[in-house]
Amino acid sequence: MHVRDIQLEGFDGPEPEGQKPGTVSLVGEGHRITIAMTAPPRLSPWKRGLRRRIVAHAIDRVLRLPEFRTGRQRLSFADHLRRLVGPDPADG
Repeated sequence: MHVRDIQLEGFDGPEPEGQKPGTVSLVGEGHRITIAMTAPPRLSPWKRGLRRRIVAHAIDRVLRLPEFRTGRQRLSFADHLRRLVGPDPADG
């Protein structure tokens, strides 16, 4: 699956403490994988890079799905997403 867009929804709220629910969607041409997860509040000490960490965790979960784990499917990313996702997970 070649990911062309990454969409984050949720992960915020008025409460200053506790885990925040949300979803990360990896969107490709004709495909969408949505991962439900929780993240620390934005006031967390690890706020810096929060978006990148959330996306990295979602990618890790996608790569554990059977079709990716067995190599039947590969995950790649559009060039404009490289800064957010880091090295191509399929390369390593």
